[in-house]
Amino acid sequence: MPEKPNKVLPALYGGLIMGAISGLPVISIVNCFCCAGILLGGFLSVMFYKNEMTAAMPPLTSSDCLQLGALAGLFGAVFGTILHILMLLAMGDVSGGIVLNILRNLNLPPDVLDQVEEKMGESANLAGFSAVMSFIWSLVIDPLFGLLGGLIGFNVYKPKTPMMNVQPPPAPPIQP
Repeated sequence: MPEKPNKVLPALYGGLIMGAISGLPVISIVNCFCCAGILLGGFLSVMFYKNEMTAAMPPLTSSDCLQLGALAGLFGAVFGTILHILMLLAMGDVSGGIVLNILRNLNLPPDVLDQVEEKMGESANLAGFSAVMSFIWSLVIDPLFGLLGGLIGFNVYKPKTPMMNVQPPPAPPIQP
């Protein structure tokens, strides 16, 4: 019986998708919906893995899917952090600019708006610390939600067992 395929490449693909969704400024809003982008990366890693399997291989197990989801989460955390840092270096703090534009349109008092802009300028000086903390946070959250995405993938791609024609046991006799 042939062995199962290697899990690294499907998990890497799922992690790249997960990291792209998490690291790109506007697309990362998807993760506001119960970490949907991270779940999707774990799910897709199971899909890529299942596509590499043949009928002669042992069936897909929940353990396989959990490993795929967690590994995709680790890859996603690394790739998402790298992509986030590259976007910050290339375009600056895009989401901070969006927040400032929204606040300007709210007709806030000028002194409040000045304080917000000042605080956002100070936080730009802490970008390195923020990137490290974001990476640590992603190393915890991405594998956890990747596990969930892997379990969802298992429920979609698990081997289908045929329904057996099983009769229920007879009812116990009634005692007078």
